[in-house]
Amino acid sequence: MKVYRLDLNDVVQHPGRRVEYPIELWLEREEAPPLAEPIRGVLIAESGGRILRLSGAFHTVVWLECGRCLSYFQLPVAFELHEEFPLAGTPAGLSAYGYAEVEDRDSFPVFEGNWLYADDLLRQYLLLELPMAPVCREDCKGLCPTCGQNLNEASCGCAPQSGHPAFEALARAWYSED
Repeated sequence: MKVYRLDLNDVVQHPGRRVEYPIELWLEREEAPPLAEPIRGVLIAESGGRILRLSGAFHTVVWLECGRCLSYFQLPVAFELHEEFPLAGTPAGLSAYGYAEVEDRDSFPVFEGNWLYADDLLRQYLLLELPMAPVCREDCKGLCPTCGQNLNEASCGCAPQSGHPAFEALARAWYSED
């Protein structure tokens, strides 16, 4: 598994410095959604002396499974990143004997020293942008609850059901004759 790391030490040690990093990467971890295109964008790192600010705009295309008809489709996703990380120590640009380091106290850290794991950070932001219940299109008809036919592709010969199938057992109990 390839890890995408950026050395941000130069930015951290020089307050006021701003560096742009062009990004184009594929997410290779199991938790990542399958990508149809790499994540592309520009990551901007700025040091404020006591704070490291990261920002940027990114876009990609992911493969998702429709929650109604179970077919796979591509969804374009665009997201912006805005993060601030505290710095511990005195930056080397302010003191000959100083050294500042990023303090990442998150439960899923994205820093190791002054190295940023850009793939982990971008994966977290991408996952937040994905829909909870993806659908291939707004008018997706889904699957027939009786035979499983994809109703977007063809109609089936099953009798139409009245009411919602989730409440079928409740309806039988309510309307049953004693």
